[in-house]
Amino acid sequence: MSTTVRQTVAQIWSEVLGTPIDEESDFFLLGGHSLLATQMVARLETALGVKVSMREVLDHAEFGEFADLVAQRLDTAPQTA
Repeated sequence: MSTTVRQTVAQIWSEVLGTPIDEESDFFLLGGHSLLATQMVARLETALGVKVSMREVLDHAEFGEFADLVAQRLDTAPQTA
């Protein structure tokens, strides 16, 4: 997994939640809610060009799992010239 992708996801989570993030951080246990999840998803799309659904945020609430999902999504995205 790209370290840059992981760092970008961690930075976005940290900014949205207002707290440092580690591999086991849980978005919702750190105070995340639907409005913050919407902000986080929008920032991810702007920063990395990856789309993540709200269902996927709910299903991958732990940072490590979520970062893996984003990296996997980027790895399988069609390449543009």
